[in-house]
Order: sequence, then C-alpha cells, then structure tokens
Amino acid sequence: MNAAETDTQDALLSLRDAAAALGLRPATVKQYILRGQLAAIRVPRGNMTRLFVTSAELERYRRASLGAQGWTNRRGPTSPAPPSPSDAPIAIARDVAAPSS
Repeated sequence: MNAAETDTQDALLSLRDAAAALGLRPATVKQYILRGQLAAIRVPRGNMTRLFVTSAELERYRRASLGAQGWTNRRGPTSPAPPSPSDAPIAIARDVAAPSS
C-alpha cells in the first residue's frame, strides 16, 4: 500500500459529504452514527462537536448495509412492481340519453 492509498482511505468526510456519497440525508447518517451502525470521529470545535466519517468506514458501511436495502431487494426479482398512480384506470361517468325513436 502506498502513501496515496493510505490518504484516500483515511480521508475524513463531513456528515453532509458522507450523506451525499450514500444518497441519504445528513440527519439519517447522524442517526446511523448514534445507533452505532456507522463509526465516526468526533472533533471538538468551540463549544460544539463535529462528526466526521472516514472514507474506509463509508465504503464498509456501503458494502454491508446499502446493498440489502431498496424496493427491488425487498420484493424479489420476479415480483411485479407496484402500480403507479398514473397507471390506475380513470372512470368517467357520462349521462347518455336513450336514443329517441
């Protein structure tokens, strides 16, 4: 492993950057950190603490967790997709007068 690989593995990502990389909201990533599902580094800044995630931890989490989520994995490959609202038939009621003879 060379120095460039070590730097990329140890790069620190802010909560916002980690969320963008995972396709999640920052609040969701913070909940994962608080639950212990995602490891983070706490860095004190003034009277607050900022959370950072290493790129190696982000990749570990992505491989372990995100591959098992999503609609396609829940429903299985052979199940049909749920109907969308635009596919629903539209019933139109019409007043039709009986033909006069």
